Amino acid sequence: MLAAADRLAPTSTSPLRPAAVVLLYTAGRRRGELLRLTLAYVDPRHGILHIRASKFRKSRIVPLSPDAARELRLYLRKRLRPPLSCSSDSPLLCNSKGRARGYTGTGLRQGIQALFQAANVCATDGRTLRVHDFRHSFAVGALLRWYQQGADVQSKLPKLAMYMGHVSIVSTAYYLRWIPQLAAAASDRLERHFGHLVTGGAHEIPKT
Repeated sequence: MLAAADRLAPTSTSPLRPAAVVLLYTAGRRRGELLRLTLAYVDPRHGILHIRASKFRKSRIVPLSPDAARELRLYLRKRLRPPLSCSSDSPLLCNSKGRARGYTGTGLRQGIQALFQAANVCATDGRTLRVHDFRHSFAVGALLRWYQQGADVQSKLPKLAMYMGHVSIVSTAYYLRWIPQLAAAASDRLERHFGHLVTGGAHEIPKT
């Protein structure tokens, strides 16, 4: 998808192809959080986003992965060039030359869906994906990595909830779909830790 985004030509209303796909997928941001980001609340040097009074009126600091931080810096090299506005209160993602007007929810959705089509990405049932589906992918991807790394998943879930801006892991659980890859990783982990209890277990049952 990143390769497809690089190939999409700029238009008169979208002089830059935004880093939206990176921040949506690798950081699990809500669409509204991304649209409200201004240059003042982005720290490219340290790879940090400052999310202000989002859902549930919660503000928080969101660190980015090294790869996402690098993509953000590459985007800002273009974003901060004239004639686009460089004032601290101008939007990070802009869709108009000169004024650097921020994207609307509809504008972002249309841009992302154009990217889905260019990259030939769709749901398993063929439907067109939504912007919000990035957030589901982020949550499931985090869970899958923890299983593969042998991490304590239960202790990680509150951290995931905090990162995603949830008040509890109950809200986060909505995003944790049980996909085949996740089921396989959990099964492999269970087998490694407890497989010996099953192997030959029938021979250990005492006769009555």
